Amino acid sequence: MADRPVRPRHRPGAKRIDPEPVEATEPAGPVEAKVPRQSGPRRTPDPSETWRLRPRGLVTREVRDRWDQAQGEFVDDPPHSVREADALASEVADAVIAEIEARRASLRSAWKDADADTEALRLALREYRSFVKQLAGDG
Repeated sequence: MADRPVRPRHRPGAKRIDPEPVEATEPAGPVEAKVPRQSGPRRTPDPSETWRLRPRGLVTREVRDRWDQAQGEFVDDPPHSVREADALASEVADAVIAEIEARRASLRSAWKDADADTEALRLALREYRSFVKQLAGDG
């Protein structure tokens, strides 16, 4: 019994992997590699797609900590807990509005120049599209 080879355990339904190396064989004929073709010039990444709506000047972890504290106080003092939640919601909303206004000002400055050429206007429109999509929840 000691001379029997040890077989690896195999779960029913699992794919078996052959531990033996597989020898490479020559293909019967010429092999054509299929490479996807690009339909045109490479698209440059849209820098506006990296902008995300975040509360301006607030640290996410601190907001979560304040929320946890307000929620945890509910059992002992429900009215105080709700007042704290309302104050936090107001602060976050104000910070979100500040971020939206800052983004709009940044977008506006790109095309407000009277000498803006068509390319600058095209890029501005692309950035506005991304901005509006994110605000609408589509981005």
